[in-house]
Amino acid sequence: METGEFTDPFQNFARNEFAEWGAAGAGGIPTRPTWLPSIEEYRTPEEDWARLTSQIQPFWSTRAPIADIGQNLQARYLLGAPYMAEHGFTPSFSQFLEDYPQTMAAEPTYPAYSAYPGGLEEIRRRAGEAARASVQATGPYLAGAAAGTSEWNRRAWLASQFGSDAAQAASNQMRVANLLALQREGGGTYRGRMADSIRNAISNLYQQRLNVGEARESFLDWYLRETEPQQTGG
Repeated sequence: METGEFTDPFQNFARNEFAEWGAAGAGGIPTRPTWLPSIEEYRTPEEDWARLTSQIQPFWSTRAPIADIGQNLQARYLLGAPYMAEHGFTPSFSQFLEDYPQTMAAEPTYPAYSAYPGGLEEIRRRAGEAARASVQATGPYLAGAAAGTSEWNRRAWLASQFGSDAAQAASNQMRVANLLALQREGGGTYRGRMADSIRNAISNLYQQRLNVGEARESFLDWYLRETEPQQTGG
């Protein structure tokens, strides 16, 4: 049963589920991007983030701002991993963090600029890709591209994260909706108490839609339509 509580979205790749997700589907067609490493080599974003923050002092004043940044980075990674892969880089969360502007790298490398949707317009475009994956049945959605192509790999990734069969599709949609809602006019993102208030508002919207019988899979699609920028006449 869906509630307003959300577990970490990156349990999609829990060790006991990864092998099944990587197996071939009906007709021997693979159901995962060809660029994902094997289960022996893959670390989930949750694992990478825990490793990165393991030495941070366990105080709220230190952890809270880092948690805000981490949630935004993880949402960006969900939208950006296929673009890293398309440029020949391992689309792991640790690689994303190493290359991402304004984190650990003094000179961000090229895949970060490709994977990192810097402006709100590009975030919305990629969120729209995720929303389409969420409202279509996985089989027909994957069938819309030739297996093994960049487009198919992108769809396989998005279906695994946002599709109707994804274990944490709802919470992943919430991550992306929060990322959109947290963008400040003129650049940057809200943090701290304001960010918490925004996340609570998004969670309440999600729960209200469930309460009136709306499908959880359509939340991100609905949110994008509700927040579509108004066109002004010239």
